[in-house]
Amino acid sequence: MKMRRNAGRTLAMGAMAASLLILGTGAANAATGTLEFSGNGERTLTNPTDGACYKLAKKTGPWESLGYKTITNHTNKKVTWYTADDCKGDGSAVEPGKTSAASGTWWPLVSIRYVKIG
Repeated sequence: MKMRRNAGRTLAMGAMAASLLILGTGAANAATGTLEFSGNGERTLTNPTDGACYKLAKKTGPWESLGYKTITNHTNKKVTWYTADDCKGDGSAVEPGKTSAASGTWWPLVSIRYVKIG
């Protein structure tokens, strides 16, 4: 009788561990696909981490960091781009399959400097 109880507990613990593993993998998934940036050279981010803030701007001599002019979202997640530091302030959302431009007239003063996934 004691052996059956232990076998049942072992089976239940294994099932719980498997379900936690399956449920736990959804929270920190990466977006699947690429983000493409242009207008200050070219750059691609592949499978960016969901919830992460990526710095894109490059220091260009004495000038403030220069970002990109356009972003094309080839991932399965919405992304938001920012002109301000560290993904703060108002951002512009780009849905999967869409392209967004920082500014037609004010670029490079207004440029995509940071991007946040999800």
